Amino acid sequence: MAVLQQAFEARRIRLQQHAPLENPELVLVLEVVGSVDNFSRAVSRVPGLEWLAEVAEDQIVPDENFYDEQEPGKLLSGRLYLLGTNQEALNQLLGLWQRYQQDPSGRMDRGLAPFKHVFEQLRDIRPWDVRDRVDTDMRLYWEDHIQLGEPSIRFEIEAWYFTAAAKNERARNDVERLVQALGGRVLDSTTIAEIAYHGLLVELPAEAIRSILDGDVPELLLSERVMFFRPQAQSIADGVGDAEPTDAIEAPVAPERPPVVALLDGLPLGNHALLANRLVIDDPDGWEADYEAKDRVHGTAMASLILHGSLDGAQAPLTRKLYVRPIMRPDPNDNRGNRRIEHTPDNMLLIDLIHRAVKRMCAGEAGQAPTAPTVRVVNLSMGDSHRIFDRQLSPWARLLDWLAQKYRLLFIVSAGNDYSPLTLATPRDSLAGLAVLERQQLALSALLETGTRRRLMSPAESINALTVGALHADDVVAPNVPNRFDLFSMGGVSPLSRIGLGFRRAIKPDILMPGGRTLYAEKLMCPPAQSDVELVNAIQQIGHRAAIPPLPGEGLATTAYSRGTSNAAALASRAAAQAFEIIEDLRVGNPNAPSEQYDAVLLKSLLVHGAAWGDLSSTLLAMRPDIQNHIQKKDFLARWLGHGAVDPERGTTCTAQRATLLGVGDLAKDQALLFSAPLPPSLAGRREWRRVTITLAWMSPINPAHQAYRRAKLSIARPVPELRVDRENSVDHNAALRGTVQHEIFEGHDALAFVDGDKFEIKVNCAAEAGELMGTVPFALCVSLEVAIDSEVPVYKEIRERISPPVEIRPG
Repeated sequence: MAVLQQAFEARRIRLQQHAPLENPELVLVLEVVGSVDNFSRAVSRVPGLEWLAEVAEDQIVPDENFYDEQEPGKLLSGRLYLLGTNQEALNQLLGLWQRYQQDPSGRMDRGLAPFKHVFEQLRDIRPWDVRDRVDTDMRLYWEDHIQLGEPSIRFEIEAWYFTAAAKNERARNDVERLVQALGGRVLDSTTIAEIAYHGLLVELPAEAIRSILDGDVPELLLSERVMFFRPQAQSIADGVGDAEPTDAIEAPVAPERPPVVALLDGLPLGNHALLANRLVIDDPDGWEADYEAKDRVHGTAMASLILHGSLDGAQAPLTRKLYVRPIMRPDPNDNRGNRRIEHTPDNMLLIDLIHRAVKRMCAGEAGQAPTAPTVRVVNLSMGDSHRIFDRQLSPWARLLDWLAQKYRLLFIVSAGNDYSPLTLATPRDSLAGLAVLERQQLALSALLETGTRRRLMSPAESINALTVGALHADDVVAPNVPNRFDLFSMGGVSPLSRIGLGFRRAIKPDILMPGGRTLYAEKLMCPPAQSDVELVNAIQQIGHRAAIPPLPGEGLATTAYSRGTSNAAALASRAAAQAFEIIEDLRVGNPNAPSEQYDAVLLKSLLVHGAAWGDLSSTLLAMRPDIQNHIQKKDFLARWLGHGAVDPERGTTCTAQRATLLGVGDLAKDQALLFSAPLPPSLAGRREWRRVTITLAWMSPINPAHQAYRRAKLSIARPVPELRVDRENSVDHNAALRGTVQHEIFEGHDALAFVDGDKFEIKVNCAAEAGELMGTVPFALCVSLEVAIDSEVPVYKEIRERISPPVEIRPG
């Protein structure tokens, strides 16, 4: 066992919670029984493994998802992964485990006795095998397609990725041979080195799948080339098609300026009155020919929301065009209604389609120039319904992280929708007789109980993207419809929105935007002691009003209502476009304004800068009196609210009592930059309420093969001691450091002692976190200082006069 001991002592073996992307011959799967906390404590008792225990405690933390929803007191088993660079050491560990299984009370070799405490926490130690390749979700996916009577079934295979192209080619050939042996075929494949991805889209006959489900284990399932079998990544548009068309609306004059926002979605109806001459449609695959006008629902609605906002809000349209690349098509087999469902193609890998679309936009393809070099923001109002985030980053999320950093783009991604019914603790048929507030409290309580099943829909877990959840908010006067209930308060948490946290417990969703309201109806058949309610899918004129393609007999200015996180993401992209115009204004005649290379991180920072929990935090905590610990309260709120609801004007405009300062820069490993700003002299010596909001944003390079993944960790320590403020109604400081946005709000009242000319300082630090960090990382910093509206302290005026050289900040 000397080799095993030497490997541990030299730290050539590491433990991680997420499945690796490395050679499976050097991976052992540890099936943990009970809590990971107990496992971590057991590891700490093994001499020489103290460092491994620290990794377990830091990286492999239990959370609210680590229990059986039906039996909350019953701990579940989980899987951890042990990676090594020495095959003999791992073989010796397997041998030690097998000896323990044969005789748990037997003596172990000198120095290895403490391993008993580790083994007591394990069900098994084994090499990677079929149980890892085919999980429960994959079997359910196959079963669903079998029940639909499909003659063949398409799914994806994630193969182990190798750095050598020749090895990947051999792996592909081996998998294709095994697929063909089952009567199937490989429809598409791709490798993306930067995210360690090797994927294949496969089609197998239903008979072969049925045989697997019946217990057969063909060579394909045993192949060491295969890491995972996955349901085919696919996004399906929803939320608009059932709406009743509303009256036409007059369209303003179209702009001529180039796009700053790109929409990857369905193909919009380009000649709709609200969209005509406002779109730059790039359709290199020629999908328009088979995309009937009546089916262009989702892309039309999202384009309308980005360009005009919700039409009931009577907002001014954007002054730039919108770039559109279709990545969804109508389902040719859908004949159930007037409009066909739109979904991403089933004959190609979605990740490859996204990769090619963004590369074409930013770098060009086949020797051609980029199609949209002015784009800074990419809207993705969609997600993979077959890939709900559960600790393991999806390839789609890894792709967005890499593309965001490579091309300096801000991806704005919807958190995903959940249409599950709710069970309210009130007798059947009693809802109509309850007061509005009582119904809202019952509904919110029921919603909070569903938290463990409302996890993010990939790629919303992307660390560099801005993930948007939905608020139950719109500009409509709710219609009074018998037996239809608006169960949630205006501006509160949307019952549609999926929630976080994200990868390594990062704050997700990042922000909340209006997602439109929805109505509920009571189900007819439910137990007498409760009221089961479900979303109303029938016609409802509530939510966001946007353009929709007409059906025969309708005009080209038709609009309809929709709701969901797709809408919230579209409105966030609209806010980003408006913030970009303010950045452009700053550049006019100001040589010190941020250059274009910082646009994406600056937009990211500005959007989050306007976010706050506000009264939502007290509303949610009132429903959970069982949560008493301060940190647990903030963790609970962050899951549901992210950084909070966004008021875009707070992040991009100033008032007499609020000044916002912007800073940008680049940092290399172990570097820091110090930003300073003058203190307003009128604040000295006064007991005046004040708030400081600080938002730091960056795009981190990634290391997919490393447990930490995020190469660059930027941070600010507890800031501005000169202002004597404390962290208040915002996320916990440690939680704020886990992603690529640090957003914190501080408040205080104590009198300050300083003289005119004194400054407050903020230091931005950069550290390497997941292996080597090469080059520099661009970042943006937004800092706001504000006092009460009725205060006599002219914060904006005094700070601006003392900034040298002056920074133009547009007053609101």
